[in-house]
Amino acid sequence: MKNLLHICRFEWKNLWRNNTLIILLLVFFGAGIYGIYFGKFEIQKQEDRMATVQEYERQQFDSLLTWVSLDTSIKANQINFRRAVSPTGEGRSKHFTYYVLHHTPPLAGLCLGQRDLFPVYYGLNVTDLARQMNIGELANPMKLLTGNFDLSYVIIFLLPLLIVALFYDLYAKEKEGGTLTLLQSQSVKLSTVLMGKGLLRLLIVLGSATGLLLLGFLLQGISLGQNAGIFFQSLGLIYTYCLFWTAVMAGIIALRKSSATSAIYGLGIWLLLTMISPALLNLFVSAKTPLPNRTDSVHELRTLSGKVWGSPRSFVYDQFYPKYPEYDKGDSINFNQWYYASFTLFDDKANSLNQEYESQVAKRNQLLKKWQWLAPAAMVHENFSSISKTDRESHIRFVKRIHEFHDDLKNTYYPKIFDDENFNKTELMELQAKLEE
Repeated sequence: MKNLLHICRFEWKNLWRNNTLIILLLVFFGAGIYGIYFGKFEIQKQEDRMATVQEYERQQFDSLLTWVSLDTSIKANQINFRRAVSPTGEGRSKHFTYYVLHHTPPLAGLCLGQRDLFPVYYGLNVTDLARQMNIGELANPMKLLTGNFDLSYVIIFLLPLLIVALFYDLYAKEKEGGTLTLLQSQSVKLSTVLMGKGLLRLLIVLGSATGLLLLGFLLQGISLGQNAGIFFQSLGLIYTYCLFWTAVMAGIIALRKSSATSAIYGLGIWLLLTMISPALLNLFVSAKTPLPNRTDSVHELRTLSGKVWGSPRSFVYDQFYPKYPEYDKGDSINFNQWYYASFTLFDDKANSLNQEYESQVAKRNQLLKKWQWLAPAAMVHENFSSISKTDRESHIRFVKRIHEFHDDLKNTYYPKIFDDENFNKTELMELQAKLEE
């Protein structure tokens, strides 16, 4: 143990005198700090957009509560009054928009996960949910393909390069510098010397990763006390990833090749495990479990729309009332009742098609989990996203909440629509209080 400590101290002096280590650490920390601020900037944009739509929703409600008290004897006030009290909006084109937000988890800025792929809020009204959920913001497709440069990107892609740069010449440097024979003549075994040098390099890597994660918490204002469990989970994942790459480099060093050859081997394995294997795994899974064509789903919904508008109203009622008998008032003339019942048909059909799609996605995920060890970079990113609550499962929970919210919305509006009633001020105030809970 004493010999190891002595070797570590001596090796630290040698490394610190070498500007290469300083440059490597500066580049690594520079990239890490940029990733931290980039993630913070992206999350701030999302937070600003969510704050904007929340303010818009509040202003809408304030307007409704003002309009519902207007004097309708004045002709100019009648349109806004009808917009306030009518469950169908003014002319079925001015529905009130409710916003459901995917609130930001604490570590989202460090690992954006899939928050850059899917919307973080949806504006909903009582019409068909399927259409509303397929209206999204435009995004750069190349950025979506390559991912964002957040801290998780630095950890997954750049940290292995730091390990390669520190370890590739661990043995070859002594051989090429002519000091290997001298080391072998010492009383301390060569393996002990190499172990001490490797241990120091590993400690540098682990320390750098720990420092960068702490910086991420500090610069993004994440409370370490309140999120200590998440911090140590993330740290444990990063340490495991470091040890994996250290083992890879140890295997390369054991071959006792030249420093150039070892560096090429290290970079080749890095390229294979971080770039090539995830792409090949994705191709394999896509070929093995292809997803249903979304175009077919769109075509089926359009076909249903054509049937709804081209058939007698009984086509809608015959499918709607057996499922929702509480709304059957025996009125087959009222346009609003037929119009909003048809939206339920669209959503039921869309949900059926989506279940088929999600079932196939679940099979793909099971296959991916079975073979994900072939792509350690992708596996670590998935686990980091899971810890940060920015993975696909988190989005699925958000989508489930959207469906539940829309069902509640229909349960509030449909009784009014099918009874041909309007809201009053008290009911609107109760609805506003429910949203603010």
